[in-house]
Amino acid sequence: MRSHHFSAILTITDAIASSTAPTLLQLLQTTVQTAGLTAVAEATATFFPQGVSVVLLLEESHVALHVWTEYCKATVDIHVCDYQQDNYAKAQKLAVLLASALTDSDRAQWHYLEITD
Repeated sequence: MRSHHFSAILTITDAIASSTAPTLLQLLQTTVQTAGLTAVAEATATFFPQGVSVVLLLEESHVALHVWTEYCKATVDIHVCDYQQDNYAKAQKLAVLLASALTDSDRAQWHYLEITD
């Protein structure tokens, strides 16, 4: 079995920085579905005075988004396992889709780790 882990700290747009948890949850749900992955559960938290975290549990593992409103930054963690098929391309597509949705570019510097047995 293999798993793929993409992580990044992104400079986000002002619109994303001021988004609510439900808006960010919808964004994650849409990008996960477009990437061909399957969400099975969700969690959100809004922090005061600012900040939002959104997590989707996937059949394949998880994706987490944490927004630091005051810095216009977000951390993204994508972890996808190859249980019954190679899901690398789906994880990579999700990274590109999220970079495009959160920033002014579809390019971002992602860190990648692969776990193999």
